Amino acid sequence: MKKKLLLTLLLSYCHYNFAQQAISAAKKDSANTFIGDMRVTERLESVGTARKQTVNILRSKLEVLEKNNRNPLVVEFSSVSNSADKSTPTETFASLIAKLDKKYKADIRSIETDNIRDIFQIEQKSEIKSRHSAVVSAQCFSAKNDGNFVKMNDLDGEEIVGFPLESFRGNSRYGLVENYHQGFARIKKDQVFGYLNYCGDEVIPCQFEKAENFNDGKALVKKFEWYFIDVYGNESEALENVVEAKALKYGISVAKFKNGKFALIDNSYDQSKKVLSEYYDEILAFNRELLRVRVGKFFGLIKYDGTVKIDPIYDNLSATTEQGKWMIIEQNKKMGLMDTEGNIRLKPIFESIIPMPVDPSIANVNLGLAKDETGFKLVDFKDLRTSKSYLSIGEFNRFGLAPIKDGKYFGFINTDLKVVIDPIYRSLGSFNQYGLISACKDVNNAVRCGYIKHDGTEVIPLAYDEVANFNKFGLVVVRENAKNCSIPAGNCKVDMVYDKNGAVVIGKTNEVAPIGIRYATTDTIFNGNYIVIKTFTPNKDGDEEMEFNLVERVYGRRVTTQGYKSIRKFDTNQLFPVQKEGKWGLIDTSGRVVAKPVYKEMLYSTEGLYGVKFDNGKYGFIDKKGKVQIAFDYDEIRPFNNGLAVVSKGNGKLGIINKFNAKIAPCSFTEINILPATKQFELIDSSGGKFILNSSGDCVTNCTKFDEIRKMANQ
Repeated sequence: MKKKLLLTLLLSYCHYNFAQQAISAAKKDSANTFIGDMRVTERLESVGTARKQTVNILRSKLEVLEKNNRNPLVVEFSSVSNSADKSTPTETFASLIAKLDKKYKADIRSIETDNIRDIFQIEQKSEIKSRHSAVVSAQCFSAKNDGNFVKMNDLDGEEIVGFPLESFRGNSRYGLVENYHQGFARIKKDQVFGYLNYCGDEVIPCQFEKAENFNDGKALVKKFEWYFIDVYGNESEALENVVEAKALKYGISVAKFKNGKFALIDNSYDQSKKVLSEYYDEILAFNRELLRVRVGKFFGLIKYDGTVKIDPIYDNLSATTEQGKWMIIEQNKKMGLMDTEGNIRLKPIFESIIPMPVDPSIANVNLGLAKDETGFKLVDFKDLRTSKSYLSIGEFNRFGLAPIKDGKYFGFINTDLKVVIDPIYRSLGSFNQYGLISACKDVNNAVRCGYIKHDGTEVIPLAYDEVANFNKFGLVVVRENAKNCSIPAGNCKVDMVYDKNGAVVIGKTNEVAPIGIRYATTDTIFNGNYIVIKTFTPNKDGDEEMEFNLVERVYGRRVTTQGYKSIRKFDTNQLFPVQKEGKWGLIDTSGRVVAKPVYKEMLYSTEGLYGVKFDNGKYGFIDKKGKVQIAFDYDEIRPFNNGLAVVSKGNGKLGIINKFNAKIAPCSFTEINILPATKQFELIDSSGGKFILNSSGDCVTNCTKFDEIRKMANQ
């Protein structure tokens, strides 16, 4: 659990290093590296369609920025966007794009002289510049007459129309193909970086040792030194003293200088040579609004405009969530909570505070786990409520419950910091697929176990010495020690089988004097509807005989009233052949004994009858009611075929009988075959004579001789 929670803590620090790690990975791997969600939402049939969809997207963004649908340019865009035509002509598109480009350039000029540092207005400026970048990239559609284009989302989740970047996959020249960001896709080709526009054209040739994404109209690039390039590929003067750089947002970047210090710079640094912030030993993204800075061994927070939010006086600062309003502070080896305004909300008196992950589909909460000298407690970061202290608190499960330990007893607490299952149990297992958990508690100076639901309700009484795990069909074995047991050691146990609803499926064998039969559930299904239960019965020698029981799957009803050494699948008669103490019999699907297990062998059913071997070593047939239909007179029997069966009384002599044991052909023949094509019987006597009987037993060929053989047998 500790590793998972530490990982959660680290996630908020990963933003700064992400792009550099991606570039490093691209250097090591010559295969294409694709970064960003490039899922295509729609493939466009023509360039005209691509232009029409681009107009729709640019219009919607323009409306958001203008907040005035009566603006003439908005009206003009809307007219084209709402037209019935599925495509936009080149001339119309070029005219609209030119007007939008002119507007955004004018807007940018008007805000360049504005020195306002308010973050809200910085965001507004950023929005205009990023939209202008997209417009510059989209101008390429004016010069295209054909090509493949798609509708997709860029790295910011914005809907765009662009070249299908997956077409680069497999091209060995490309080490990196990144999704579009503010109109341009960063690529690495032949080990240097460049940029594609929306049409897939390499408008800024691959030439840079390092490159960042476009950030409000400019991108950081490095040849020997670091520069800015604009959306037209124009390079700035070299960035003075900068040795590393990472784009953030709002046209602001983190730069590392030759003295080893970090500071924030904006897109005008090449001209102003002025940093936005103080110099720090480290700057990392903290949340959407703030950056974490380090001076020596102490940490603080600054805004994206460089102003200090929290002085760097803390041993550590970490966000409770990416967008949370609280942060975990560490001071003098103790931890507490502070809001992003610098107000202490929980004094740093805890040995540790770490976020507690909760699946958002279970509960929309923001919790932490705090430890002090009294133990562990949950902290609700939304309102700073804390739970009671416990010896330990585990992870939250799919029911929104976390295990707690109070002294030597266990229970569960929910995400609202309320105890749902009181800590009264000596042990608690893990919730299974049925929402049940094994539980043991002290009862009359003994530990008794059963199963409870996630609300604490007992499903299987806590009255047993042991409980097993449920099988996949919802059955479980429970066990108690037998009292006054005199049977061999190791067998003084009483087993029962319950279902997931708490109903007894197999009860005690003998309530007064249990004999120690043990059960084991299996995941084996029989005939598609019967669950196999292994049964272990002690014998006089102290050993165990393994047998089997069947439980009906749908209703959880026990079928067999006792264990059987072997059970075969039922046939069309819906009867199970079963073996008990070395003898075979039949039971039906309700468990009723149809034929007592008295037969040495049982063959599979044949036209409604079962071939069986009796104690005299001879074979006969019984019917599906267990009644003997053909006496046990034969050394060999074969399956019936159209009411006739081949049999033998020994000495290698074969004959044919019907289901009434009438001798259709006496046992006088050395060989009898069934002809596959006609189903007729071919009989061969000891002299090689052949006789053919039809499928009803009537003679067909060599009948005079056959009648003599039959007449002699009848006399």
